[in-house]
Amino acid sequence: RKALEIAEYVVPVLKESKFKETGVITPEEFVVAGDFLVHHCPTWQWAIGDVNRLKEYLPSDKQFLVTRNVPCYKRVKQMNSHQEEYEKVLEPEDPDGGWVDTHYFADASATAAAEVLSEMSLTSSHQQQQQPQRQEESDEDDD
Repeated sequence: RKALEIAEYVVPVLKESKFKETGVITPEEFVVAGDFLVHHCPTWQWAIGDVNRLKEYLPSDKQFLVTRNVPCYKRVKQMNSHQEEYEKVLEPEDPDGGWVDTHYFADASATAAAEVLSEMSLTSSHQQQQQPQRQEESDEDDD
């Protein structure tokens, strides 16, 4: 949280859209997108938050978006990949129960290994696709 607070002083508020280049939007675009979301999806609503932490570049009544009462047909604990020992409740004093980081205590090396394996399988798949082309090219050379 401290890093974000520091970044707010160093990084200026975006004045022109960089959505196509970087995926970052201006505060005005955020409000327009939020209004669209709130209008079309009844579980979303604007929130004010702590008046001491209002961002001056956003309207005071549209500081952030929150969603509640979203139907879920499976509980997290019913999913095969759920591992309760990786969880950490963030902001437990929050009256809504706080947020749960489902991979807080996950081993970073396991995640890195999974990424390497993913890259390896993509690379070998790409090489297999390239081999038939090379064979066809060599057949053309023989003519």
